[in-house]
Amino acid sequence: MHYSYEMTFTAGTVKSKQEELEMDCAWGVLTNVVIAFAAGCHGAVHVHVDEGLHQVYPTNPKGDYAFDNYTLEIKDKYRLHAGTRKIVLKGWNEGTYDHTIHIAFEIEPSEPVSATDQAIMDIRDMLTGED
Repeated sequence: MHYSYEMTFTAGTVKSKQEELEMDCAWGVLTNVVIAFAAGCHGAVHVHVDEGLHQVYPTNPKGDYAFDNYTLEIKDKYRLHAGTRKIVLKGWNEGTYDHTIHIAFEIEPSEPVSATDQAIMDIRDMLTGED
């Protein structure tokens, strides 16, 4: 399954007050992540991709991506935790203009889950009202 999202980061935001976009997705293996920075960002927009409280990309927890007129392609395979139905793009914009970041990714089917993992997903779905 292929997903595509975009988010406009407000000018003058700071790392301690990051903006975020929750991106709904299927559970499975996150792969082929593409993050596009338009011309004019000048490295002022900083972003990272998280799953829950865990930063996935970049893999170094204090790292982020900040480019100008560049499309970053991540050819990794990251298995989402059982029950995960969204990942989050987080970031801030130190610049004086708003900037829109585009992100696309694929979710590949994962190996079958254990009975315990399936029970956790079912309970989470019941509590949150998700299918």
